[in-house]
Amino acid sequence: MAYVFTPSQMKTLDDNTINCFGISAAILMENAGRGCADYLIDNFPEETDGIILILHGCGNNSGDGFVLARWLHNYKKTVLLLKVQNGTMTAETKHNFELCKTLKISSYDLTMNDDSLYIIENLPGVTMIIDAVFGTGFKGKLPANLKTIFESVADTPALKVAIDIPSGLNGATGDGEDAFEADLTLTLHSFKTGFFLQYGRYKSGKVVTFPIGIPEHYNDAFFTPAVLINKENFKLPERRYNATKNDYGRVLAIGGYMGYLGAISMTVKAALRAGAGLVYLVSREENAYFYNANPSEYLFVGIPRIGKTLTPDLKIFSDLFKKADSVIIGPGLGVDTYAKYMLEFVLRTSTMPTVVDADAIRLIAKDPSLQQYLKKPNILLTPHFGEFCALANITLDQLYEDTFAALENYVKKTEAKVLLKSDTTIFCDGKRMFINTSGNDGLATGGSGDVLAGIIGSFCGQQMELGEAAINASYIMGKTAEELAQKRYAPSLLPSDIIDNLFISLLQET
Repeated sequence: MAYVFTPSQMKTLDDNTINCFGISAAILMENAGRGCADYLIDNFPEETDGIILILHGCGNNSGDGFVLARWLHNYKKTVLLLKVQNGTMTAETKHNFELCKTLKISSYDLTMNDDSLYIIENLPGVTMIIDAVFGTGFKGKLPANLKTIFESVADTPALKVAIDIPSGLNGATGDGEDAFEADLTLTLHSFKTGFFLQYGRYKSGKVVTFPIGIPEHYNDAFFTPAVLINKENFKLPERRYNATKNDYGRVLAIGGYMGYLGAISMTVKAALRAGAGLVYLVSREENAYFYNANPSEYLFVGIPRIGKTLTPDLKIFSDLFKKADSVIIGPGLGVDTYAKYMLEFVLRTSTMPTVVDADAIRLIAKDPSLQQYLKKPNILLTPHFGEFCALANITLDQLYEDTFAALENYVKKTEAKVLLKSDTTIFCDGKRMFINTSGNDGLATGGSGDVLAGIIGSFCGQQMELGEAAINASYIMGKTAEELAQKRYAPSLLPSDIIDNLFISLLQET
């Protein structure tokens, strides 16, 4: 399982491993440093044959770097230790630094040298630069000298490797504009939340995890960790060769307003493409001309108004609604009285999985009384960052400052289930947290959210649990975009391309 931990959770795991399980901090440090050395030797033979610079300070992350230096030295590699940050060494860190001195590994104190940049930039034969300065406990701003050094290092052709986490990156929030920019991060035990947020997405480079001795059963012994969705734990609804359309769900997609008629159309097509048995497009009766003029595999149901009012005739709708296996409401729904009546009815009466998207979210944000329904276990909100801020009554800056905390606070307050959409998409229901990072900038196009809502609703109609449907739908949509970007320029991708090629990534893997 690909677990994702905050720095405070990692500290809990470390402390319990040392104090309860009985593996010392020194052994954990030895395992970390040797594991990094073995990985680099096995995977980067050319880069480890030149001069390897290890930037260090005085904390435990630097201790890992000293162990790494010892093992690289044992493997007959040329290592230079460059001190770039002052501080007091822990006992384990100091011990490993002394061992490096005993082995006569070259060491320079650049904190005492005004020409530190000149030394780094002009040293010939450097093929790898390893960052072992700060670990996951770092918060705040980098010292000015490190900012300058990291900027200089970023322009060198040498392979840049971070141990555990790029120095200067906040391990919880991903903040760290000036952090070390790694090509590769060798992270200890498991992923850190900061890798997937803000600057962490590109400062970390490729992230590789490896064990250091923390017991496997500790991962969920003290808390429920977040889980990263990947090809190993990705799921699809179960299919049977002898099934019929009635076995794969009756999905109702509600939306469509003048000027936004295409949104719900993409939703229903995505639901069909994702495997739903029957899909109904439910919209205002006056939109019949548009949807009937563009026949497709979905079934159109027009809901008239009552007399000359703006109120939908819900008696006509209620019988069909009761038979649904899942419901999607919001894409192109509108925000007028008609739309609000439809939404309130759905939220109040639905017992089946219900995906609430787009205009439906905006209506909830405008009318807080509707949030009382969000605690129902069958309701899923799928906001992007802007919509979530309106729901939670926070600013975008506040959301970026600590995305995980903002999401968890809103879920705790409302008891809602939320799929927060962005380049890193997060599902949270107060008990579980799933993370998806698949996708590319080709999805930054109007209509992508409508397609995702359709896939989620389809998976729910096929009896997939709501949270798993949400995150797995996000994953497969992202992987589809990635696969298509191998054949065409990512910004040229359209939502309809995703629909037409959904699951193509699975075919490429077989």
